[in-house]
Amino acid sequence: MSRIRIAVLVFLITGGAIFAGYRFRSGHAAASVSAEHSAKPKQMNEDLRRFMQSRVHQEYTFLSFTIWHDKPLTPAKMDSITASTAKMMDMAKQLSDYEAVYKDQGWTNDDVKYFNEKRLQLSRVAEELNHAAQKHDSQEVVNFFMHLDSTCQSCHRRFRPDLQWL
Repeated sequence: MSRIRIAVLVFLITGGAIFAGYRFRSGHAAASVSAEHSAKPKQMNEDLRRFMQSRVHQEYTFLSFTIWHDKPLTPAKMDSITASTAKMMDMAKQLSDYEAVYKDQGWTNDDVKYFNEKRLQLSRVAEELNHAAQKHDSQEVVNFFMHLDSTCQSCHRRFRPDLQWL
């Protein structure tokens, strides 16, 4: 290989490592900021979509990047996955606070029932993912993340088909 190709390859690898380190550190730092994520919604009229985008999706994205794109799953990453899934479990519980809001948005009783079932499923899967990360079991972390992704997708198919990614 020519020196230019080697230099470009080194540059790309270094840039990727810096980006991955930045994402890991920013996600890990975000894990320590728990007051905002664990607090009950300040206004019950806060839009459900905003809650999902700014909180749930943010944690999903962190988990996806850490588990799928930033291998290997080191002990430090497992600890950050544990912190992130704890937030996800808390957010799944907070979603019940929005029941009156989404009823006001015109959801049927069947919609509310389905959403609550998915909310509980999200909490259970996040808890399983949390336990797998605490045990530093990489294979189980990947398996439970796939279940988490499937849970999110099933809700999107019904309520937000514009956001499906499969």
